[in-house]
Amino acid sequence: MTTIGKVVVRSTQRTTIADPKFTPKPNVGLVELFDTTINSAQDGDIISYIATTGKFENRPISNLSVQVINVNGGSF
Repeated sequence: MTTIGKVVVRSTQRTTIADPKFTPKPNVGLVELFDTTINSAQDGDIISYIATTGKFENRPISNLSVQVINVNGGSF
């Protein structure tokens, strides 16, 4: 396999928790998160944010859609 460049995928939003009473809980399972829906997970699934539901959901990787911001190098 030949590498032709670098793909950069950037998030447009970040979340910061500023509450002094917040204490992180290590090793949280996905089923414990209120904004995550996991249905019939299969090998190769990805977790993506679905704006219409406001939740993270598992999807087959074949349903993955990305926007390439920048490709450096390569021949096309």
